[in-house]
Amino acid sequence: MKNAGSLNGGLDNTSGDAFDAAASWHSLFEDGEPDAATRERFEAWVSADPQNRVAYESIERSWAGLASAAVDDRILKMRREALSAPQKKRLKSLRPFRFAASILVVAVAAIILIHQGSLTTNLDTGIYATQMGERSTITLPDGSTVELNTASRVHVEFDAQVRRVQLLAGQAWFEVAKNQPRPFLVEAGDRVVTAHGTAFDVRIEDHDRVQVTLIEGRVSVENNTKMGAGPAVPEHEDLLPGDQLIVTAAKPAVMRKTDVARATSWREGQIIFDDDTLESAVAEVNRYSPKKIILDPQLAKWRMSGVFIAGRSDSFVQTVTGHFPIKVTQDGEGQLLLTAAD
Repeated sequence: MKNAGSLNGGLDNTSGDAFDAAASWHSLFEDGEPDAATRERFEAWVSADPQNRVAYESIERSWAGLASAAVDDRILKMRREALSAPQKKRLKSLRPFRFAASILVVAVAAIILIHQGSLTTNLDTGIYATQMGERSTITLPDGSTVELNTASRVHVEFDAQVRRVQLLAGQAWFEVAKNQPRPFLVEAGDRVVTAHGTAFDVRIEDHDRVQVTLIEGRVSVENNTKMGAGPAVPEHEDLLPGDQLIVTAAKPAVMRKTDVARATSWREGQIIFDDDTLESAVAEVNRYSPKKIILDPQLAKWRMSGVFIAGRSDSFVQTVTGHFPIKVTQDGEGQLLLTAAD
């Protein structure tokens, strides 16, 4: 059990970000039951600022979600170590691995920073949209719910025959009300997803890449006759829970089993990588923040795993540059340039 004195300077509200202090407190309590003096200091810290309590509760919810979502034990272990160790000690202990092409990197704290933003709506057209860094939930007239990820847009159109939602941009999670007489359809690109009382995730990129992930129940994915069929796109696919279908123009469709917790981690404000290329990781981080990361193509194929906070480009960059031989500079537009260290 660490003693309270070992954390001096890291737990005072005036010494840094409330979330960093909350992460330190959470790590301390994970080591065992705190003594009376430590508990008293914690209560004083929580009472000093309402943001401290919010930060600590966010850390607790996030950790509980990760533990229950069957996230790789290596990631949980590394994250625990990252939380409990001072930054200099972490970097020193990992320095022998700095030149490896693949390394497990973990953010300082997996907390929920992507906020529930104000939903942009146009009731006349049935358009619902979120801005970059926002997430919002819509309750549809039939009781179904749609949760929009960052920079996403849908068009909802219900009539006497069908419940129809068009995903125009971004990503959405659907939980469809059961026992309804009208079919529930989601149109994305040149695909139509028919739900059968279920929960699923749909993502569209560059207007021609559609990804459908089934969480529970059953869905059918078919060609959208209004859009026309791509040359290598199947006419019909049935998905079972855990299946993920990826359809890209002019390429064969891919059906695979996937980690549902990872695919839907955005709903908890998190991004989870598992042996992903640095190129794809940077692209994913850039979805959530206006401060963009520009990656040197020489670094594109390096591989990494970890749990990160959606919307915090600076935190991601700090972690990556602390574990890879990478330097960061900032251009005149505020973009973060990542290049190989000399």
